[in-house]
Amino acid sequence: MSIEHTRTKPIALPSRLAFSLVELLVVIAIIALLMAILLPALSGARQAGLKSGTQNMINALTNAASSFSNDHGSRMPGYFSPYEMGSQSNMGSGGGDKSGMSAMENVMLELGGPDAILGRMDDDGVPAPNPAQGIIAIAPFVDDANRKPVIVNINLIGTKGAYFAPDKKFIRTMDHESRQQSPRNPGNVGQGLMPDVVDAFGNPLLAWVKDEGSRGSIDPDVGDPDNVYRQFATLTSDGGGADDGPAWFYLASNETFFGDEADNVGDSGANQRALSALSPQDPQGADVEAIDRIRTLTSLLASPSYYVLEAGETLAGVPLDEIYPARPRGRLIIQSAGVDGYYFATNDKGWNRNAHADGGRFRLDFGSNYKVEANNERLTDEDGKFITGDIASDFDDILGTVN
Repeated sequence: MSIEHTRTKPIALPSRLAFSLVELLVVIAIIALLMAILLPALSGARQAGLKSGTQNMINALTNAASSFSNDHGSRMPGYFSPYEMGSQSNMGSGGGDKSGMSAMENVMLELGGPDAILGRMDDDGVPAPNPAQGIIAIAPFVDDANRKPVIVNINLIGTKGAYFAPDKKFIRTMDHESRQQSPRNPGNVGQGLMPDVVDAFGNPLLAWVKDEGSRGSIDPDVGDPDNVYRQFATLTSDGGGADDGPAWFYLASNETFFGDEADNVGDSGANQRALSALSPQDPQGADVEAIDRIRTLTSLLASPSYYVLEAGETLAGVPLDEIYPARPRGRLIIQSAGVDGYYFATNDKGWNRNAHADGGRFRLDFGSNYKVEANNERLTDEDGKFITGDIASDFDDILGTVN
């Protein structure tokens, strides 16, 4: 019996195994389009996550401050008083011997737990500073014969008994040499080692603490509008000049982060000196008048819900720059620089909409919460109803308050 072998016909293979140039370009174009669509969304999601993390952390901080206040006779946290934090020697700019201590560093001396504070320098039983072991001397003043710095063990901040003990990623020591904070006085070694609380973007949080001992209320009938603002905020508490306190808030308490040499602040490396609305210089490098800085700080820290006018005036008839703040947003105000890394940046829409940057002035006015400068008319909604704005909400900064 014979077996026949059959042959199968070979299968024809495609003659082309590669993409054409046109097809490759189409694929590249599609990938580029998808990246253009997805990357901003991913970046926006990341920024939203960081903002949410910052807001949550600020909420935890203000809750801790409230708990401290409840336990300490309604006093806000801070080893040194707001008046001391506002001292001329803490101004952090302008040359001379400066401490450059921030208000948040002061707040953390008490929120960080009772064990961290070892006592006043040179007191009996209080160890001498030993920076190598984390034992430092810190104060908002330098070489003051009448006052002593406090000795702090920075290793114990946020440990036993702390009102506020954030994740370590939110605690950072700013490097003065690289100007993440204005360089300190060379003899004030401890201040350069004191950690700050940072937001989720890695930038220092500011704390603005009201000086409860300065005055009870704002008096609008003092003649000069600038003098009304000076009741709310000044450069320092004890400088002795026209733009010095006492007042409710002091620029000196945070000058270390937007003063003359604060040009690489935080992880963002923000040049606060150039772009912060609180800086002593404008974006072109020209000096900003002290009273303009005072009016800007006042306008942003004041509650837009309360105002005062001179006797006999009405909101309808008074000029915008003669509407004055009656209350602060809170006795303690926590501020994050937000996404852009700048404390109330002069390139934010809040500045562009409301600032007076002509005629030699460079400031915000509190009255912009109520009126439009161009025609002195009240702010209205789309239905023509009078409304109250909030200048600070037009900036990307994140605020938290304790009343």
